[in-house]
Amino acid sequence: MATIAMTPLVAKGESAIASGVPSSSFLPKDTQQVNVADLSSKLPTCIISADVEKLTSTLTESFSGFVAGGALTLAKTVIKYPLDTATVRLQMPGSVYSMARPNQLFEDSFRGISTPLLSNIPAGAVFFAVKDATKQALKQYTSGTMPKWLSTSLAVAVAQGPYWMVRNPSEVVKTRQQAGITGYGPDKTAIDAFRKIWEEESLSGLYSGFWENVVYAYPADVIKFVCYDALSGGKSNLSPAEGALYGSMSTAVAQLITTPLDVVRNRVMASSGYGDQKTGAETSPKHMGERNSYLGSIAKLGQEEGLDGLFAGAAPRVGKALLSGAIQFATYEKTKASIAKWSFNK
Repeated sequence: MATIAMTPLVAKGESAIASGVPSSSFLPKDTQQVNVADLSSKLPTCIISADVEKLTSTLTESFSGFVAGGALTLAKTVIKYPLDTATVRLQMPGSVYSMARPNQLFEDSFRGISTPLLSNIPAGAVFFAVKDATKQALKQYTSGTMPKWLSTSLAVAVAQGPYWMVRNPSEVVKTRQQAGITGYGPDKTAIDAFRKIWEEESLSGLYSGFWENVVYAYPADVIKFVCYDALSGGKSNLSPAEGALYGSMSTAVAQLITTPLDVVRNRVMASSGYGDQKTGAETSPKHMGERNSYLGSIAKLGQEEGLDGLFAGAAPRVGKALLSGAIQFATYEKTKASIAKWSFNK
């Protein structure tokens, strides 16, 4: 069996082994023979400890993000829902709704809220769990040398897929109920809506607009989180008040810039195609023209409806962004701080 000469001064021998210095360069004459297998029990545990610490840090970020994401989604879904309904109604092609008639615009504005509550909470939890874990892993992998905006952009990209896999079916139902699509009227429940989509369009119907949602949400989220990091200076453990201020500003900017993307994705989800049929209290999702590419749809929207069409619903979108951004980041910072405190005390 292979052996190695080792001094009785174990600490000195361990230091040399850890640093890769050959034993012949430091051993005195009074040496003894030690089996190589016995050295494993004497190797420094700092490497293992560091790996465990990194894994624990990543899991903690993921868990705190999961809880914070679920909490903030519940709060902002309820508060912003009437404005979300108004936005969808204004964005439908040829909509009969108008900001000049708020009573009509906000009538029955909580229709379909049960579906988002059931899906948005786990979807939001999954998004923040994946995003925070990815961001922490990138920070550790690059030893903190990666620019913050880049790590944020990559983390958001990774989180988009799982998020919309959970949320998309409910988003389709919600949008059709809010817009008053034929067959999704006030007399129909969310279960009726799910059943109708499944029977007529199967799984593809429930995931209609999936890629439009991803393409819309990615730049919106990147702009939002990068702006938030810039305003906060990248600091952690912000107060809820600071989180609310920076979050509302960041979200409003992101939502305004991405309004054209939101118009197209809502029309795709509300119908099986993007076309010209007038939208009122009872609009059919069928016979609305040939489905275009995302960029083609935006170009067609701009040509036919101009800036009014591209930025339809921008006012309620910015309004709900100010509310949801403040709620999201205040709740997010408070929840993560509470979990960090709990973990430290534990």
